[in-house]
Amino acid sequence: MKHIYVIFLLVLSSFQMSAQVPPIGKSMGRWTGFGLESMKENKAGGLDYIEVTMNNVINKDPEGAPERARLLMNDIQEAGLSVWSVHMPYSRTLDISVIDDAKRAENIQYMKDMMRVAGVFRPKFIVLHPSSEPITPDEREQRLANSHASIGELAPVAKEIGAVLCVENLPRTCLGQNGEEMMKLIEGYDEVGLCFDTNHLLYQSHEDYLKAVAKGKIKTVHLSDYDFADERHLIPGKGLIDNKALWAGIKENGYDGIMMFECYGEPVQLDTARQILLGNMPQPDNSKKDSLAFMNADWKITDLGKGAQAMYAQIPMFYSTQSICVVKYPLKKFRTDILHRPGTTAGKPSEIAEETGAVFALNGGYFHVKQRIPSVYFREGKDQLGYTHPTELYRVDGLMGFKDRKGRKARIAQVSDTTQYAAVDKGWKEAMASGPMLIMDGEIIVPLLTGDKADGANVAAMTQEQKQGSKIRTHYSSAQFYDKRHPRAAFGTDDQGNAYLVVIDGRFKGKADGASIYETAYICHMLGMTEAINLDGGGSTTLWTEKTGVINHPYDNKKFDHDGERSVPNLIVVY
Repeated sequence: MKHIYVIFLLVLSSFQMSAQVPPIGKSMGRWTGFGLESMKENKAGGLDYIEVTMNNVINKDPEGAPERARLLMNDIQEAGLSVWSVHMPYSRTLDISVIDDAKRAENIQYMKDMMRVAGVFRPKFIVLHPSSEPITPDEREQRLANSHASIGELAPVAKEIGAVLCVENLPRTCLGQNGEEMMKLIEGYDEVGLCFDTNHLLYQSHEDYLKAVAKGKIKTVHLSDYDFADERHLIPGKGLIDNKALWAGIKENGYDGIMMFECYGEPVQLDTARQILLGNMPQPDNSKKDSLAFMNADWKITDLGKGAQAMYAQIPMFYSTQSICVVKYPLKKFRTDILHRPGTTAGKPSEIAEETGAVFALNGGYFHVKQRIPSVYFREGKDQLGYTHPTELYRVDGLMGFKDRKGRKARIAQVSDTTQYAAVDKGWKEAMASGPMLIMDGEIIVPLLTGDKADGANVAAMTQEQKQGSKIRTHYSSAQFYDKRHPRAAFGTDDQGNAYLVVIDGRFKGKADGASIYETAYICHMLGMTEAINLDGGGSTTLWTEKTGVINHPYDNKKFDHDGERSVPNLIVVY
């Protein structure tokens, strides 16, 4: 009897262990060399399930899709795999949220037809994109309503083939960029679930998303890792997501399905990722790789005299290439000024610097491109020369300037509302609003991702301006500004009395990918700054010295050279 009891405990223990280890699946859309032999190899390596991507099945030929689907299902069965889910086709033209009713009806019918073709795979779940992009703020509510109605029409067809329709969260301006929108999209549809893509949450933290969606609504997942700046579809453990906490949160939300990976990787790698998600293996600290890459970078250094130097390097950081230019100089040995050159007096930084006899120059603060006038608070002595536009408040939260007339006592300060001019005037001989603040007291003060939390006030301010007939527009999406990669410029100081003029090139894929706001702060922190503020970036980003000329690769001519400068109405110059 004792032996039987021990055997029973061993069997029970084995059952409990297997119950705690979910099976793994892989999306056909992230499968290199997809085919029967590859499927057999993956099955032998421990893969259990597959997600079929209908884009691959259709292959630009909807008429031939039924036969290709049948042949593919034969291969899947021969390989010994099971179909967990089918991903519906997606493209900019196949958008179920479009304003045009005739086009939307056409797209819905197409989805119904393809869903019935997908029935041959006998999937448990059908994954659907709620929209394509771009979607402008003024269209968003209508597009949400349209997508919601379309989902209601498609859900019965999924049920017809024995599957549950699952709507996938999407990034950028697409619908479903946060949990609240996801719940609106499926409101009133008890039979519809969610597909949680962990790579698409660029505008809301995973924790906040899981709080926002109803428990039990997540029916399937797309698991992968990323760097909080762009979609990467890395194997979990290769990026910056806290995967153990993420999986625990998904389980707490009520998910009891498999681990469906939407990333490249062999079964042995996916099993390692599974163990990381389960907390059975430690997750590598990939942020250390960026620090090491920065410290070991091959910097090209130019002596600029009187203790100043220019630095340039291309560094593999953040799963990208960062092209970084820096001028570091002792404040006491130079005079720094903020020049105001609006309208017809605006010019390229190199030209204005040469005209005024400067030795270094960096583009300055935000401005209205067409009028070439500042869109931020700007003061020189007793004269106020610029005013913070209401639509800038989502990113402008600080001032940079000088407490003395010689420009040797630099100051960077956080100011929540730079439209309150009387409150921010004191203690400055010269000042310019900018932002966001990047570093204070030696600590990075911007989050990994910001999301669209500031968009409501920003869009409201812009709408009010448009009602008054204004043609002035700035960024309407704080997520687009904060979390996406762009060329960046920054000004900072350290505890040793040095100032830093910093430029990060961008929009040149593979050569200079640009940085998010957090990544900009990280680079400034690595350079040794204790205070730093973001300046105007994008096509305005230019750093020049008398000795080197333009150091960086301005984007305005869209060529990776030194000639693409844009005329700007204000800039930081050093004499």
